Amino acid sequence: MVNFVPSVQQDQAIQCLSNMVIVASPGSGKTSVLSRKIRNLIPGLHPHQGIIAISFTNKASDELERRCKESAFDVKNSFFGTIDEFCLREIVFPFARQLMLVATQVKTAKLSELPVQLTSSLPIKPIQQATVADIADFLPFLQGALAQGYVPLEAVGMLASHVFIESLACRKYLVARYRAVFIDEYQDSGYFQHELFLNLRTLGLSAVAVGDGDQSIYAFAHKDTRYLLQLTVPGSGFAQFAITTNFRSHPSVNDYAQRLLNPNHAVNPTNDFRVFLKTSSGDQRAIGTWLTTAIPHLMNHFGVDLASRVAIFCRHQHSARLIADHLKVNYYLVEDSPFETTPSTESSHFTDLLRLRYDSQLTVEPLIERVGRLKLSRVERRELRRVLLRCRTCAATDLVASVLDATSLITGQTVSSIGEAELKSVCDDASKLRWFHCPSRDAVQIMTLHKAKGLEFDLVFHADLYDHVIPTRLYPPGTFGHVIFENETQCLNLHYVGITRAIKACVLMTSTVRINRQGQSKTGAPSQFIGRNGISAIPITW
Repeated sequence: MVNFVPSVQQDQAIQCLSNMVIVASPGSGKTSVLSRKIRNLIPGLHPHQGIIAISFTNKASDELERRCKESAFDVKNSFFGTIDEFCLREIVFPFARQLMLVATQVKTAKLSELPVQLTSSLPIKPIQQATVADIADFLPFLQGALAQGYVPLEAVGMLASHVFIESLACRKYLVARYRAVFIDEYQDSGYFQHELFLNLRTLGLSAVAVGDGDQSIYAFAHKDTRYLLQLTVPGSGFAQFAITTNFRSHPSVNDYAQRLLNPNHAVNPTNDFRVFLKTSSGDQRAIGTWLTTAIPHLMNHFGVDLASRVAIFCRHQHSARLIADHLKVNYYLVEDSPFETTPSTESSHFTDLLRLRYDSQLTVEPLIERVGRLKLSRVERRELRRVLLRCRTCAATDLVASVLDATSLITGQTVSSIGEAELKSVCDDASKLRWFHCPSRDAVQIMTLHKAKGLEFDLVFHADLYDHVIPTRLYPPGTFGHVIFENETQCLNLHYVGITRAIKACVLMTSTVRINRQGQSKTGAPSQFIGRNGISAIPITW
């Protein structure tokens, strides 16, 4: 980051001091741009001030914070984290008690984890469809939950919005503490996140949004590109900048990806085109068998030294498992968390602590920062660090006790009996503990396309490119003979995200037969995205 030399596009975005929206294509260096903007701004702030930097995941947040702190740069009293963490730590926990009765100890929980007597007070309208105008209807539910010690995870944004509007002390605190707000992945914003961003701007904070509508892939979670688009229209009060050069992918990979979206994108002629198409005879198991020989061959051909720089992407987890079971090279399969019954908050802490144990690249500092307490004394901080580090260094026989102690210290509450029982079960199962290990350098990574968001690999194998899979189809009554796709734009975005993870080369993969999620064999007709807008991949015939 210190040696980062910005392009003309990047420098224009960095130098802009007004409220702004940056439309950033894959591989365009948006994290470098954000970190440089933040480092330029912070020296002019008072010691007690900072900026708000919100990312979609803890991993992305930690990376942005790491770049901002390079060379011992002082970020002062800045916040780096997710939107829910910000809402809870800076708005709900310190100020909700001014407005309503709140239990002495409070924890977050999913709606499905709340007592029935609480959820029965919910209005008919789903929380995901609620607006500021609906908050009054949800207040009895929110007040009841807080009184019993719960913050419903699905309602964090709504609750933060209510506290922000009703608490003058909250608004004064935010103005005094922060001078700017940066939100990344804005195409995946929800309604209340968007409202908070606009409200912070109204308070006088400099507001910067970064996103790309073509990478919107979370509509199923009620994330919507409309909020990003609202910032780009004339009269929005936001200056618009585009950083479009893909510095990550080989030019032919970028050309292929751009042509998928834009039929007028010019594809530069080249003798070094690096998007390929392989159709295996058989189903996903045959793909795994072919990859056993293809991966080392293509790694050698494209000069990829580490297997961990190779990834296999699938639309669905069952395909990833089928391929993995027939792959005879070392691999790391990214699966869903082994914690299935543990309350969500406890599961999150268990996961962080077990990853800390098995991933030597992680440090305790991000965990300490995510504790969520407004202030920790030097003694409290030292004690928390000691307890967290014990999860890394303790004997295997003491692992459960160490994780339980650390979780209780972080939350201020005793771990539930359900969580404790499942933690013991996971720690007794070596196959489940592998989920928390950092992928080894000699292991190919296999994951779904949604899990690939934000990652990059030298060599990408993009599987599951079947009709009915990507894009998926709908069969409404009375439409026999018509091809109707479900969420075609989202599926195309998902395909685009997969291809643009590739740095050196990308292999699109299909097969003559596919096994669906019910275990049935179906004809493996190729996806309609293959050859879209006249762009062709090079067939692999061996």
